[in-house]
Amino acid sequence: MPGHVGPAYARPVPDPKPSRESGEARSDLPTGVVTWATLLARWTALVKAGEGLVLASPGDPEARRWRESIPEVVTLQSVTFALGDLESLALIDRSIARDRADIAVTESSARLDAIWHGVQMPAALLEIASDARRTVEISVYAGLQWLVNTGSTPWRMPKVDLGPEEPIGTLALMQPGTLALPGSPVAWWAERPLPPALEASVVGEGKALGVWRGPPVQVYRGLDDAGRIEGDLVETLDALPVGLPLLVPICLDGEKIGRFTVDPVAWAASNDAALDGVNPFPTVSFGDFEVSRPE
Repeated sequence: MPGHVGPAYARPVPDPKPSRESGEARSDLPTGVVTWATLLARWTALVKAGEGLVLASPGDPEARRWRESIPEVVTLQSVTFALGDLESLALIDRSIARDRADIAVTESSARLDAIWHGVQMPAALLEIASDARRTVEISVYAGLQWLVNTGSTPWRMPKVDLGPEEPIGTLALMQPGTLALPGSPVAWWAERPLPPALEASVVGEGKALGVWRGPPVQVYRGLDDAGRIEGDLVETLDALPVGLPLLVPICLDGEKIGRFTVDPVAWAASNDAALDGVNPFPTVSFGDFEVSRPE
């Protein structure tokens, strides 16, 4: 998964080459500092271009609209870039940061709408506003981790007691009783601890699960006409392939959004029957996205 969400201007840029005048490399500067400096240079050039447009065409209403749009462009791009570093904040500060970003994007987008009211807003501005809004929406997944079956055989999801307490953070789990194929995510979570029933499978001798980094996903199980497992496909949430979804979203940013819907014993028997006699084990495939696996 990309470390920073959003368009090219919102992602880190490589450190510049050594300066011939000073003879000293600038690679010791933190990447974030270099990137902010690069964005500032672009914004300064944008302001100058806007002033130049008005001076060249003082009576042109579109030139004035462009100049009036520049502060909103700067705000929207700043939010897009800054949310890419949300994971660096303490957990207690992330919710406030998201709320402030949401307000900033809403207000700047509204001002752009007002500036271009009655005429077609340029596609570039629409894209900037859309990127910022999308980045706010997916910022609830900052720091998201997967729990993956790293063994060579199917692993069964144990009974997980979610408890009556208020939901915390973001969590998705396979239903208890599910047989997870080797290499399949069985859960993902952010800004909360793992349920206790899963901790023993991650640490200690004989651990069956590993922790990876990736985007929020769904696992789709393919079945043949006889109900036997053909394989699983891991895809991002905006993809809708054919298959039986196995992960249940439990909570999102501290709000409960789902629950287990099947009896664990009956579901386990159904999974056993679907895998009975299938040899070799079906495989897990992944969509077109990046995953970080521990070395």
